Amino acid sequence: MINEKLDKQLLESLEENGFTESTELEQICISKIKSGRDLLCVAGKDSGKSTTIVVSVLQRLKAELGDNPRAVIIVANKERALEMKNEFDRLGAYTDLRVHTACDDEKIDVQKDKIYMGSDVVIGTAKRLNQIYSLYALNLGVVKILAVDDAELVIKNLNYLQIDRLTESLPKAQKIVFANFLTEWVERLADTFMNNEEIIEIEEEDEDAEPSEE
Repeated sequence: MINEKLDKQLLESLEENGFTESTELEQICISKIKSGRDLLCVAGKDSGKSTTIVVSVLQRLKAELGDNPRAVIIVANKERALEMKNEFDRLGAYTDLRVHTACDDEKIDVQKDKIYMGSDVVIGTAKRLNQIYSLYALNLGVVKILAVDDAELVIKNLNYLQIDRLTESLPKAQKIVFANFLTEWVERLADTFMNNEEIIEIEEEDEDAEPSEE
């Protein structure tokens, strides 16, 4: 079970989709995010970073409300955005949340219109999110949670100032940053726009390590 304190419908959805056991990261981070803390989490592949983001946003938003997004998730590329949207569709099938993507190699007019007409969660690259923001189609005024997934890749693939511009418009939003490993740019990102963030580092288990004898 990921977290018994989650909403009943969300727990049922997790169980129906095979999430019967939680990873160490999910156990630690979901409750901390639920409490509203800014969080920088460093953990390797298959640690549950994306699931933690999706579950935390579903728990926080619960249902459709208004026209403007209440969660923005920055990812490195289109493939990652579509993967995360599919996870929202799967785990949040019981909700009416409107989840849209905003990626560089899709038609911006189509993305802009979908987001402008009503959205609860927007997942995209920082470059495309900035472009849509510049077109006055992405209102950040009521965003409650900003998440960056695979932060070391996000920063590597674009100008740091693109993220900085978005975060300047979200001074009151909860910020959560997930990275596979800690880099100087990830630390700089966290120090720039997070408020008294808690840092969580999950060490990867060494599969080749010999079991200890008691």
